[in-house]
Amino acid sequence: MEPEWWACSHPAPGRVRTIDLRVAFSALAEASARRSASRWLLGLCALGFLASLVALAGLGYGLDRWVFVLLVWVALVFLPLRIVLEASQTLAAGTQRAVAARIVADPARYDRAAALPVIVRALAVQAALPRICKPQHRRSAIEAAIAIITRANARPAPQVVLRAVIGRLVAAAAREASALSAAVAGAAAVDIQARWERARALGALGGLAALLGAVYADRWGDPPSVEELDGRGLAEYLGAVMDYCDEAALKVDALPWTEPPVTVGPDAAAIGAIRATWSAFLAAGWPAPRALAAFVDAVLPGPEPA
Repeated sequence: MEPEWWACSHPAPGRVRTIDLRVAFSALAEASARRSASRWLLGLCALGFLASLVALAGLGYGLDRWVFVLLVWVALVFLPLRIVLEASQTLAAGTQRAVAARIVADPARYDRAAALPVIVRALAVQAALPRICKPQHRRSAIEAAIAIITRANARPAPQVVLRAVIGRLVAAAAREASALSAAVAGAAAVDIQARWERARALGALGGLAALLGAVYADRWGDPPSVEELDGRGLAEYLGAVMDYCDEAALKVDALPWTEPPVTVGPDAAAIGAIRATWSAFLAAGWPAPRALAAFVDAVLPGPEPA
């Protein structure tokens, strides 16, 4: 008898992949997904309203009843479905947990695009962000991780690519921490609002590296060995990054960043591109597909990473 995960990953021809439908529904547990669905619902209702007016005009009723048609679409279609959409949060959250527990038994789970969001969101609990960060920074780290894994899967050696990406993120985070330290007490000291934004950007960047590290360990069994850290553990280093974000943002007389610099990594131009595109992605709000694509392009290594 075939195991359950095999039936989910290899459905019989002509059968709908039920697990993929549940994955799509579980996305409604996120507020951003519900907002996006609401925009689509509003657009579809607007099109339906216009189609109804065209149908009435074609039947010879003219446009005198447009107010009645509008009330029908708003009161009987849009508002009830909007309420159902918001009420689905609890059920979607339960479905998300159930799907995550089911997918974890699938050895090919990282090869299925529909499963990636569920896996990454489940692992995000292992990448806690600093207190200064906001919920949208966690969401940005999750969406960036999904995009990076998707692009890495398209490469011949995704394990090598993902390990290289983590190293590049660590190098960028180290440079960002040094810049934040200068913004706190150095010659480049800035006002408190700018300091908070830099601390949040660093915290979200460190959270992204930690999340990708959790994905790497879940997928290949061991945490990544990051050459840039010269023997230091990834979790230990990123923990120091997270602690410094709160130190720099929440204390008036914050201490400087004193961690040893990374030993190797991309050149200054590549690090600058990673930091700039990450800041642009965070500032763009959500959704921001172009800003996300620009960041992924900057953080991915060349076609044949060493």
